[in-house]
Amino acid sequence: GFFFTPAGFLVDVPFDPYMPWCFMGEEIMLSMRAWTHGWDIYAPRKNWIAHQYRPGRMGLPKFWGSVGRLFGRPGPGFSNQLQKRLIKRVKHLVGYNDCCSREKLIEDGDELVLMDVEHYGFGDVRSREEYLAWANIDVDKKRCNNIKWCNNGDLL
Repeated sequence: GFFFTPAGFLVDVPFDPYMPWCFMGEEIMLSMRAWTHGWDIYAPRKNWIAHQYRPGRMGLPKFWGSVGRLFGRPGPGFSNQLQKRLIKRVKHLVGYNDCCSREKLIEDGDELVLMDVEHYGFGDVRSREEYLAWANIDVDKKRCNNIKWCNNGDLL
């Protein structure tokens, strides 16, 4: 994914320092936080930008390997442990109560996931529920459904 916005965006929606090296979940968190703070989201009708994951046999480093290298713990295990915590933060904010309600996280000893969640959570212009309906995401059924306005280029 990609996004562009005026710098003032970061005043309303600062990057969440409790989600470093987030690889899975950053798009939904950033879009939900932006949208609930009143920022509109648009999708181009054409793909204008992409990224390429270079094959491992070329010996080029991957994003997910940089975490272990930085902390002197190479290999996938360290990054995976960090990602599990980050994903719990994402799921808590998105509303996956079966695994990541406040009560469940505290019960499991994962209250660290909730650190400053009020500050780096959602805005008060639009609600989480309104975003989920707009993006056609069903948290209870764990499904992302077809988004007519995005796929067909329809304006709301």
